[in-house]
Amino acid sequence: MELNAINIGYCEMSSDLFVQSARKGYDSKDFIEKLMNSQTAAYLYHKDYTEMWRGSSYIIETLEAEQPLLKGPSLPEDILSWIGYLFECWKLTYPDDSAKDILKQAPIDTLLLSYQGLHVMTFEDAIGELKEIARKKVSS
Repeated sequence: MELNAINIGYCEMSSDLFVQSARKGYDSKDFIEKLMNSQTAAYLYHKDYTEMWRGSSYIIETLEAEQPLLKGPSLPEDILSWIGYLFECWKLTYPDDSAKDILKQAPIDTLLLSYQGLHVMTFEDAIGELKEIARKKVSS
């Protein structure tokens, strides 16, 4: 997958959204689960671009209005940044996967367990590995 300047901007905004959640003191696991299962994410991580990508502050405010977010332990910003970028790259690589589909195939615990090996790969390869891990879990 080759990203153009617009796609890179969307990836960076998604990355910043996840980092901003930590800066606001939100529990990272709660934030990610609620975001990816929300109506907000249904728009954000949809195959068609959306006007909703107006910035991470706007998106967090939209999510806060949609549902309560818990304060709690936050993951390190570098991990959150990587997850946010990964999820947007996922949408670009597999446009028919919804935000809920992405989270099902890449649950937070799997991301955390696999981070050391995956974060040094291309996003496309990391997504392929996560899809394979999810397939193996389903078939076992």
